[in-house]
Amino acid sequence: MITANNIKTDDLVMKLKARNKEAFSVLYDSYATALLGIATRIVRNQHMGEDVLQEVFVKIWRNIDSYDASKGTLFTWMLNITRNASKDYLRSKQCHNQLRITGNGLESLNGRAPSCESDYRDESHDLPRLIHKLDAKYKEVIDLVYIYGYTQIEVSKMLNIPTGTVKTRCRNAIRNLKINYAM
Repeated sequence: MITANNIKTDDLVMKLKARNKEAFSVLYDSYATALLGIATRIVRNQHMGEDVLQEVFVKIWRNIDSYDASKGTLFTWMLNITRNASKDYLRSKQCHNQLRITGNGLESLNGRAPSCESDYRDESHDLPRLIHKLDAKYKEVIDLVYIYGYTQIEVSKMLNIPTGTVKTRCRNAIRNLKINYAM
């Protein structure tokens, strides 16, 4: 039986590329909570975040052959899929049918404001806790680039710092997360 505790990421990817359903189940169990938190944070609604998460895992299953470990970690690859799927969802007709823009901001059709909080927890991979432990300057850049989807150039302008500084902060933050978030 494959479990998150007894398989390395490279082996997991190899099994996923071989279309091993048990490996996909391990992948889901290991990363779904963190990816749901990211999707929920972007779309600002738990139920819509769950819709996005479903789409994300379909995309992961269909596109696992395009994953290249030399370009980044599996989690970073999946995070980018999640971020892009969340942005696509926000632009979709389905999202516009569920939400309306009011003078006070984003509001669901049932009259309640969508939750901006992501109430997710992952006992084995507590990424949100680790991100919150980063220095404020790193956390701010990581949130803007990886959670909200701004480019490094946009973040540079928003924070009024050089683009090179944004890139360095991203790199250092990711290095710190890798050290503390080793699978």
